Amino acid sequence: MKIIYQIGRFDNPKAALKDFFITKFNDEVVNFSKVSELSSFVLRDFLRQQGQEAKAAVIYPVSIVLNERLKDWVEDDSLKEELERIYENPSEYLKSPFGIIDRLPLERLRDETVVIHSLGTYLKNIELDGSYDDIVLEILFDMIERYMNEDVDEIYLDISSGHNIYISAMIEASRHFAVFTRLMHWIHEEKRPKIYLTFSDPIIGSTAESFEIHIQPQSYTAFFSSPISKKEACDHNFSFLRNIYQEPQDDQKGNNKVLQKQQIRQKRKSLKEKIEMFTILFSAIKNNVPLYLYYHPYHSIDEIKNELKNLISHAKDQLLKDFKSSPKLNKKAYLDAILSLGFYMGIVEVLEKYNITMFCQETGFDLENLGKTFAEIYTIFGIPMNWTMLGNEISNDTEKIQAYGETQQWTRLRKIVDPTKPIADEPDKRNFFAHSGLEGNVTEVKYDGLKVYVRYIQGLPQGMIDCWLKERV
Repeated sequence: MKIIYQIGRFDNPKAALKDFFITKFNDEVVNFSKVSELSSFVLRDFLRQQGQEAKAAVIYPVSIVLNERLKDWVEDDSLKEELERIYENPSEYLKSPFGIIDRLPLERLRDETVVIHSLGTYLKNIELDGSYDDIVLEILFDMIERYMNEDVDEIYLDISSGHNIYISAMIEASRHFAVFTRLMHWIHEEKRPKIYLTFSDPIIGSTAESFEIHIQPQSYTAFFSSPISKKEACDHNFSFLRNIYQEPQDDQKGNNKVLQKQQIRQKRKSLKEKIEMFTILFSAIKNNVPLYLYYHPYHSIDEIKNELKNLISHAKDQLLKDFKSSPKLNKKAYLDAILSLGFYMGIVEVLEKYNITMFCQETGFDLENLGKTFAEIYTIFGIPMNWTMLGNEISNDTEKIQAYGETQQWTRLRKIVDPTKPIADEPDKRNFFAHSGLEGNVTEVKYDGLKVYVRYIQGLPQGMIDCWLKERV
């Protein structure tokens, strides 16, 4: 599915038609032209002619109705009367603008309508107090929902119309969306939608009879870097999530909203579980302790995806309450959570591909296979130095274990590699990370003369190690 976004124009429908044409697409010469209200409709029809499934989603700032010229373009008497009532008292319209906007005689060839908040003063005294950050999130939420529900593989941002603030918000939303999908798919790059900027030749003030549509591919990058900082993960214990699921306040009559508070806390707890597990898995990969990943059951991709859907639904509930002002959501908190959930799905996709799950503790895990598996995983995530360090550690340990001889019983690694030191049941923090998680106190080995097998001791202090990982996220 191809989705084309464009900001709706406020033009007299009878004079809005323009002749648009496309001469080049994907470095191939094409000749396609059509008369239409918006350039996005022409691009959509061109894509459909190419056998592609495409939709044009027109983004309407809610203020588009708050212009008295609009009623002069309306032929439906009942709609004209409704507009008159809106001009006199827009409060009801601003609570639910969708029905009216869908009936407007503007851009009737649109496939989808996206309504967003507005800023500024209209009809001389109607002030709309929308937040730019909220507008960015509104568009981003629409992109993510379409991506998860409609198998979107390309997004086109037509910047030929609309005020700068809405165009800027649309472009910023696409940038966050691109990073989100790149973090979500490290091994299936074909699932990352391509993003294009499109625009027509200037129309206002031009004497031209037809206008070319230009298409420019956009390039975005994402790195193996956590959206969640050490301060947020460890020092603040993910308190930023309170900026997403906020505690409801008691009403003016003093009624305590006990049930609502319980529901909000449960939602926050569910989100925190996913965000915290992401930071632990991310940090374990970043800090090169691969064996530890086998000791953490992680959420399924569907569970994480549902958490993301719940997060967006919660935000939209607030955004849709009233279009006179927007709720001024904490954009940073939402972006940190959204990107972390996307990254969590990307990590789980890789771990599932390589079957990084609990293994038989009695048998242990083949140390050589551990190295081979994570050589590939570290390559996928673009951190090859981790493999160099892990490979050296495995090679050194294997050499010492082979020199020690066959061990049919599970034996502490420290007894083999550093026999002069006493053995404890807790890892040394420095050594745990210096030796790629194969810390001598808590790592046990067996050697049958052919292969070396490893595991952690029973009673491994995972809570303590989790804290270490969050400190090094």
